[in-house]
Amino acid sequence: RSEVPVPTIVSGTFLLLAPPACTFADGERRDREPWTEDRDRDFGPEVGRKPVWLLDNPDVPTTALSLNIPNVSSRFGTDPLPWNYLFGAMKAIPRKILYDRDLMQKFALFSEPIIRLVDKLVGATNAMRVDATTADGEEVETSMIVHDDLEVCVGLATAAFAIEVLKTGTEGETVPPGVHYPAELPKAARDNILEAVREEAITYIV
Repeated sequence: RSEVPVPTIVSGTFLLLAPPACTFADGERRDREPWTEDRDRDFGPEVGRKPVWLLDNPDVPTTALSLNIPNVSSRFGTDPLPWNYLFGAMKAIPRKILYDRDLMQKFALFSEPIIRLVDKLVGATNAMRVDATTADGEEVETSMIVHDDLEVCVGLATAAFAIEVLKTGTEGETVPPGVHYPAELPKAARDNILEAVREEAITYIV
């Protein structure tokens, strides 16, 4: 059972409020204000419809550039709903403070007891949804993976990537030597990673 400490996840989210949200539109990079342009999305029967806001994500530029996809953006939301308004309010904090990793980690440690209490009340489910639209805009293919525990989900994903890298140089190699974006991984590696994160998933549509 692999787990990642809550403060690490929370402080990482706080840090993402500092930079603009990188998006791609019509093949051009466009930096937008984080935690804006909210949308309502359906995350399946276990989660339901939830609002999500623009947030910076390194997978946006790597996906756009390595796969030559013209329109890419990433959004994030949390439960309960008031937490989202708290994140939005934190944008008023000077960016110099938001960029301070040590300070954000301390704030995350301070918040941990409250977060764990809320998680006991509303759960710690993690849901990811990817919508891929055809070039003509007429068809949308949706993939969705939901786990009932965020820490387990992050642990599984991290371990799955590590296992594939450790195979390099062996008969079971799926990732060639070098540095690769996740989107550039060979199909065999992607399939193995998805099969690993499928473990304990309560919704798996890929």
